[in-house]
Amino acid sequence: MAASISISISKVSTAAHLSRAGSFRQQSKCFFFLPKTTDSQWDPNRLCLSSSYNNFSFRPLCPSLLVRCTQIDGNGSNVNRTTLHDLYEKQGQSPWYDNLCRPVTDLLPLIESGVRGVTSNPAIFQKAISTSNAYNEQFRELVQAGKDIESAYWELVIKDIQDACKLFEPIYDQTDGGDGYVSVEVSPRLADDTQGTIEAAKWLHKKVHRPNVYIKIPATAPCIPSIKEVIASGINVNVTLIFSLARYEAVIDAYLDGLEVSGLSDLSRVTSVASFFVSRVDTLVDKLLEKNGTPEAVDLRGKAANAQAALAYQLYLKKFSGPRWEALVKKGAKKQRLLWASTSVKNPSYPDTLYVAPLIGPDTVSTMPDQALEAFMDHGTIGRTIDSNVWEAEGIYNALEKLGIEWSYVGSQLELEGVDSFKKSFDSLLDSLQEKANSLKLSSKMGCISAVVPISNVVGACKICSSSRPCWRWHKPKIQTITTGDAAATGLSHSEDETQRVECCPLVVRRKVVLSSIGLLTAPYLGGAAPALSSQFADMPALRGKDYGKTKMRYPDYTETKSGLQYKDLRVGNGPTPKIGETVVVDWDGYTIGYYGRIFEARNKTKGGSFEGYDKEFYKFKIGSEEVIPAFQEAVSGMALGGVRRIIVPPELGYPDNDFNKKGPRPTTFSGQRALDFVLRNQGLIDKTLLFDIELLKIVPN
Repeated sequence: MAASISISISKVSTAAHLSRAGSFRQQSKCFFFLPKTTDSQWDPNRLCLSSSYNNFSFRPLCPSLLVRCTQIDGNGSNVNRTTLHDLYEKQGQSPWYDNLCRPVTDLLPLIESGVRGVTSNPAIFQKAISTSNAYNEQFRELVQAGKDIESAYWELVIKDIQDACKLFEPIYDQTDGGDGYVSVEVSPRLADDTQGTIEAAKWLHKKVHRPNVYIKIPATAPCIPSIKEVIASGINVNVTLIFSLARYEAVIDAYLDGLEVSGLSDLSRVTSVASFFVSRVDTLVDKLLEKNGTPEAVDLRGKAANAQAALAYQLYLKKFSGPRWEALVKKGAKKQRLLWASTSVKNPSYPDTLYVAPLIGPDTVSTMPDQALEAFMDHGTIGRTIDSNVWEAEGIYNALEKLGIEWSYVGSQLELEGVDSFKKSFDSLLDSLQEKANSLKLSSKMGCISAVVPISNVVGACKICSSSRPCWRWHKPKIQTITTGDAAATGLSHSEDETQRVECCPLVVRRKVVLSSIGLLTAPYLGGAAPALSSQFADMPALRGKDYGKTKMRYPDYTETKSGLQYKDLRVGNGPTPKIGETVVVDWDGYTIGYYGRIFEARNKTKGGSFEGYDKEFYKFKIGSEEVIPAFQEAVSGMALGGVRRIIVPPELGYPDNDFNKKGPRPTTFSGQRALDFVLRNQGLIDKTLLFDIELLKIVPN
């Protein structure tokens, strides 16, 4: 049983003497929350008490140690002032708690202390469920009711989320939906599945059925379209696992795109946060710097994460301003707030508030696990710091690039590690639940086996329930006799006994081979082959064999003009060719092919698609006006309407003085500008050859 101890210490003080004279008296009160343990295990010697407090009260909180300080006036009422209150009221940053377990009511003291929301993830639930007995009763009931292990997991999670949402509803109501959210993540197994994530997010939102729930979706490339679709459906989203500026910008665009296509006349109830991870960046970059070993590299340890975060905030300010955003504001749209995640310090030699104190700014969220929350409440300082030294952040970011730190590599590597970590936690928890079911001697009564239904094969109507569209649901398997070693051992069908029918839920596949005492069980595909997604324009032979500027590369499948421009028509147009003085509308992509093939512009759509949209969404210029770089002018002048041309641009036909601000086309995104600027302004031996894909969409006569 958890220890619950109360101690009161009184002392004569100046304040006490003043109170006897009729003056106002205040007492400080401090609450220490100890990890759950048995009374016999509690060690009072491990607790440090400050003599500056008059009263102490102790009670347990799910595995953590937190301190909450309040003041009590002469009438005995709580003033409830902590650094967390000041953080929100003075600086506009919402402190959230990055943890959740049962009993959920343990969150109440934190809410009183100023915590305004909760985040969770598969790792948090893995720890909570596998190390606690608080879930046993509900789990037993679920197993007895015939739930499979994964369905039981979601029932356990959803109950915690619903209960936590109830506790934070007052904050949600007081702020008119601005705060008081609880986040729950879709299955990490869907991180590379666009449609599966969309279906899972909609199902989870419907199951939780609380206005203040955030559905967490990872910021992987396949899930960026999922974010847009879910936002367009009016569902609040917490986009997680963001590790780079480029991916963060894609997340913002997905949010804005979702708002624009939602069709909602009132956007005020659609909100989102973008969880930008911090400390893990330093963990990886520090290793790379230590491997470099130079004094300059060693001096930059512990600085990469906050520098990138400061630039992310600048990107946030830029994207949520201007005509596009103002048009959405008129419909009630709210900014997608930046949320600082992974705020606990991994390196013990670093200050324990390193990823909290320097990232304070308005309209942001900082979600803190026990360690960071405890440290900040104890000795954190309040002040706007996120944009106090932007120039320094720029310098650090650029200095790391000059040392060979590839930010694109850092982002992709951390994303892979993050997704893999959550998958392992998810799998481990399911294994733990299976063991718990076995220990309860109920596994034989489960009545349902998780069936593997590869999403790539879900095409057309569902062959199980005759749905007119892909079903994305679990169905109770019907065991059949194994006839050959290669034959499928399981057929999928609805149960004939409606009373034992397993509840259909969004597909959260278990991509494991399921073993049982009757043999190896697999599930048949739902039939049909997945449509090919490759495009004739996807191959980029110009990126092969590059030598990074040692010599000028000539490609045999490209045509070279007298100026030195090399081009290849990916599609020959069937319309007229533009004339001098006519305005052309084009869509274009840009790559720095001489430097790892970095993309610095990926505009509206895949080249070769239909022309949908307004002229202003694309790039236009007048032929012969010298508005664009020479290579661009030459390439478009020789194209026919509807054509798609790929060009290889040597430096002498590119941007004058290596400055993309002097002539177009210019990258339209912050990350694209940085990627191009890094190559153009680099004084080293980096090849400044560029590659453009251009589609001629429209010719406007004089």
